[in-house]
Amino acid sequence: MDQLPTEFKAFRVECIWLKQCHFTFEQMFESDQHTAQLLHDTAPLFFNDLNHILIEYIFLQVCKITDPATAGKRSNVTLPYLNQKLEQHHLFTNEIKEYSDEILRYRSLVQTARNRLVSHLDMESVLAAESLGLHQPEDVVNFVECLQKYCDAVGRNIGVGPLDFSHPGCSGDVLDLIQKLKFAKQNC
Repeated sequence: MDQLPTEFKAFRVECIWLKQCHFTFEQMFESDQHTAQLLHDTAPLFFNDLNHILIEYIFLQVCKITDPATAGKRSNVTLPYLNQKLEQHHLFTNEIKEYSDEILRYRSLVQTARNRLVSHLDMESVLAAESLGLHQPEDVVNFVECLQKYCDAVGRNIGVGPLDFSHPGCSGDVLDLIQKLKFAKQNC
């Protein structure tokens, strides 16, 4: 299986990072009204900017891990690349295909925003002040779940095993930041 386990592990590291970024965004900007008010009361411009930065960065990361298998003569550590390698080794199952298709479906929802406003500044899109990349909350939930399931299925098929990254919180994360802000607000 040549480099497939090593290549897959590199891909999974990127998926874990993407999940961590999404978790941070979700906890800060989609958790509850109390957190939203706390962030607004603390530093409204900063947290508004951070909201936009995280959205753009997550769109960029989604597209990076789902970009084509190659760019010119260089291979990319991406889902299409892994799928090609899995097919070559007869390890590409219907289960993996289903998760892959759902991941790529989400990419299709955010790719135009990435191409026209995040990676480049398309003149027409900028001047029209278009909102690109709009999708439903359940679309991103499904994407994140399928990303975990894809990584687990591939990990099992190539002998690396699954790795649960569905709950990435740890000491010093966004939850600690929110707790510190709540504490500071109560004690001012």
